Amino acid sequence: MLTRLSEVQALDLQIDALETERGQVPQELTDLVARVADLEARLERKRQEVDDLRRRVNASELELKAMSERRKSAADSAMRAASAKEAAQYQNQELQFATRVQELEEDTLPMLEQLDRLTAEHDELKAELDGLTPVLADMRRQEEERVAAVDAKIAGARAQRDELAAGVDTPLLKQYEQVRAARRGLALVAVVNNQSCGGCNVKLPIHVVQKVKRGDGVTRCPSCGRILWSGER
Repeated sequence: MLTRLSEVQALDLQIDALETERGQVPQELTDLVARVADLEARLERKRQEVDDLRRRVNASELELKAMSERRKSAADSAMRAASAKEAAQYQNQELQFATRVQELEEDTLPMLEQLDRLTAEHDELKAELDGLTPVLADMRRQEEERVAAVDAKIAGARAQRDELAAGVDTPLLKQYEQVRAARRGLALVAVVNNQSCGGCNVKLPIHVVQKVKRGDGVTRCPSCGRILWSGER
């Protein structure tokens, strides 16, 4: 019975190893996911900078257009003025509007230059992200295939394990599973050199070793509680 239980444990340990393997995402994929996420965040921040500056430029250009029209209107009115006094008033208005137009032009030009720079930086980030997107998609596809292959192995090992476990006495199997949960997977161990526990390496009392050799029921290590067996098949 312990021989069959050892085969069950071998499959349990195989399944444990496969599940560990399943969770080991390639570092290259992890690094690329982080890089893409960083690029996406930087691109979004840059997009907001561009949008904010573009709104400021648009507002400035609208005001510039309005001031230019008012300047032209004042100049036209000065030409049509009925008196020198009225013409002077319109000329003063035209001068005020012209001063404001000059101020707006001086303010808008640096913003336009900054907008060109930010737009170029945005486009550069987007191009880099666009180049990495298909690479990431391909790596994720490969990872899905790897995980699917491991899952298939796990399913096969579990089917074998369940078939073998069905031939083990229920009380023994329950005891094995309890010890396995408590001892991180290794519940059944052989007696090493006819004297030591194969799990914790503690030297066993002679009567325990003899009991294991005779196969008298289930014998547990007095130290670690693992199930002991002779290891003979």
